[in-house]
Amino acid sequence: MTTALHYSPVKTPAEAGKIFGLQVAVLDWLRAFFRYSAQDEFPVLIGEAAGRREIEEAASEAGLDPKRLALLDQRAHENLPNFDTVFRADPDPKRLLWQRQNLNGKGFAFCGLAHAISGIEGAQVLEQYCLAPSTAADAIVCPSKAVAGAIRAFWDNYGNYLKQRFGASFRCPAQLPVIPLGIDTEKFAQCATAAKRAEQRQKLGLKEHDIVLLWVGRLSAAIKAHPLSMFKAAERAAELTGAAVHLVMQGYFVPKEHEAEFRKLAHAVCHKAQVSFIASDDARFTDGLWAAGDIFLSLVDNVQESFGLTPIEAMAAGLPRVMSDWNGYRDSVENGVDGFLIRTLMPPPGAGSALCGQLTDGKEIYGGFLGKTALCTSVDIEMAATTIKALIEDKNKRRAMTQKAHARAAATYDWRHIIPAYEALWRELAAKRQDISSNLSYPLAPDPFSIYAGYASAALKESDRLQVLAGADEIRMLLGHGLNIFGIDIMVGPEDVTKIINGATGKNGIAIADLIAQLPTRDRARLWRTVGWLLKLGILRTD
Repeated sequence: MTTALHYSPVKTPAEAGKIFGLQVAVLDWLRAFFRYSAQDEFPVLIGEAAGRREIEEAASEAGLDPKRLALLDQRAHENLPNFDTVFRADPDPKRLLWQRQNLNGKGFAFCGLAHAISGIEGAQVLEQYCLAPSTAADAIVCPSKAVAGAIRAFWDNYGNYLKQRFGASFRCPAQLPVIPLGIDTEKFAQCATAAKRAEQRQKLGLKEHDIVLLWVGRLSAAIKAHPLSMFKAAERAAELTGAAVHLVMQGYFVPKEHEAEFRKLAHAVCHKAQVSFIASDDARFTDGLWAAGDIFLSLVDNVQESFGLTPIEAMAAGLPRVMSDWNGYRDSVENGVDGFLIRTLMPPPGAGSALCGQLTDGKEIYGGFLGKTALCTSVDIEMAATTIKALIEDKNKRRAMTQKAHARAAATYDWRHIIPAYEALWRELAAKRQDISSNLSYPLAPDPFSIYAGYASAALKESDRLQVLAGADEIRMLLGHGLNIFGIDIMVGPEDVTKIINGATGKNGIAIADLIAQLPTRDRARLWRTVGWLLKLGILRTD
């Protein structure tokens, strides 16, 4: 089995302190694939120069021998028949499902990877699987059961629309397997040593028995988590225990102007608990603050969150976790064993039509839509506070959870286990391929000789006879000008052009049907185009 990566660049212009989850997920996946895949060669279909640089950098960081990396042009259609599976590290199939229709035989299986799927742009990506010729050999890998459920709900809803519009039943055939994202567990274990704990806590000005509730990630009420739940939980835990509770939030503000709002709200809510904000790029903490933490606290409430890498990183760092019972977060927690899940509530189905309307009308942008949805979603603050209290008061419980969290992260979420799961899926998808016989073409880019057939006086026929009109010197002159040959990539090769010209030389020339018979293994459409081109140049004429 040969799998090719179809890659688009994910890095954005550098901005101090910002680390986007999508970039981390995709680039970490790439490095892990290059490190743990069983493939001998790594073909990568590249379009932009930036993508080439990212692939080469990831391969180098993974220690991959450059000779095993084969970078190919995404736009070269002839590359696609060489692969059993084509994978993208995002869910967007681009036009690959349509490009596959132009291949002979079984084509390739397509596999994407879901990240955030909320909003109109995410929906437009999922829509393609309903409108393009997807099959049971195609899949979107989902990092959590909740994401798989959300995508299936979208597809079923879209199928209902198609039934209402066209009167035909439809269910998207693509698969939705669940494979979590992974991490380098050893890396995070090394970030949480006793020596680093002492160093980091000293720099933070903490005392020995101070309790650190650690948050890691974007600081955004609109697109990550409204901070009020965590502020209140920390304050209530401090009230219940009398302990010196510090909520340390490491990340970056989105937008930057909202830093003042975060600080203002923290000051208004927290009087016993202390709240600190540490920038992601703080030079004092190059290994993060995993070692300084006592309890990982993450009460997310945003539908933009599709999995949650930081809870997995917290596991590997050996932190007990108190997290909202949310989406992929719940998949990584054995409640009461290596962490605790805090109850969340949202309005019932059907209560969000006004939010949909604001997004559709353009009254709200994506971030506003997410923020308003999250503003209607609650986290059980008292439950969070009493859970934190129990962990503060039971050091042995924290220690036991630390050991279980680290062991589970290594056994379940290390990349050395995740990449083989992908490769097993790709083998399964490749086995499901069937012969492509529908010959569907991309409706937004139809065959111009079909849709515009009425523009010309007539179309070429197999019964038409071809005769050479130009002499050898004129032919060389015509074929020597760039304006005449910029389309040679859609024609037959030079040897076949010579055969066509030679066949049409003579008093009677040659019928196109006879020419086809002489070149039976050639791409028929390519042959028709070449005949039209030679007529265009005046090298041939029709009888």
